[in-house]
Amino acid sequence: MQKTKIEWTDYVWNPIKGMCPNDCWYCYAIKIYERFNLPQELSLDGRAPILSNKKPRKIFVCSTMEMFHPDIPKEWRDRIFKIIEQDYNQKHTFQILTKFPQNIDRSMPNNVWLGVTVDNVHDFWRARELERKNAKIKFISFEPLLSKIWSEHCYVKGMFKKSLLIDWVIVGRLTGYGKKHDPPREWVEHIVKTCYYSKIPIFIKSNLKEIWEEPLMQEFPCVT
Repeated sequence: MQKTKIEWTDYVWNPIKGMCPNDCWYCYAIKIYERFNLPQELSLDGRAPILSNKKPRKIFVCSTMEMFHPDIPKEWRDRIFKIIEQDYNQKHTFQILTKFPQNIDRSMPNNVWLGVTVDNVHDFWRARELERKNAKIKFISFEPLLSKIWSEHCYVKGMFKKSLLIDWVIVGRLTGYGKKHDPPREWVEHIVKTCYYSKIPIFIKSNLKEIWEEPLMQEFPCVT
């Protein structure tokens, strides 16, 4: 486990090693594995993260891996969640992000925030699937934002229905490819307005600073 520059978390913990089988075309982790010729075979590092003597932290789990991909054994997830549920980890928040919400096979512990990645309008079904899952905090990450999320493709009364129970939204652009995939401001504005009217906290990443051209809203969900 190590500190990270990802703005909405404090640490990343990657217990599953190897090349992510999801093979997203923009994945920075795949580039790292290919560039440095790292072992691509999947394996589990079952060691627990050592944070027992530290104040509460946010920990992004499997930042370089799709935890709920069909190629990941259930037994590996069992081991990861067993660590998350240990008494010494209850003060920490573990953030899990997936593109395979249909494969989520359990209720989340109270110290887990569960999110889905939606990078274009055709993948908004993941948010609907997230609605069916049991987690204290549910969130959507629109990063990278590669298309406008049209409300008519989502819900008649805006992007989110109250019953969707989305607690948090993250928005960011694609980095590492120049500006050719940058979202227009109107795409971001549409999400911001929807969150405002739906009273959903939003975290606009710093990589959108030039596009947003206003003070960035970097809010977190209220946890009681």
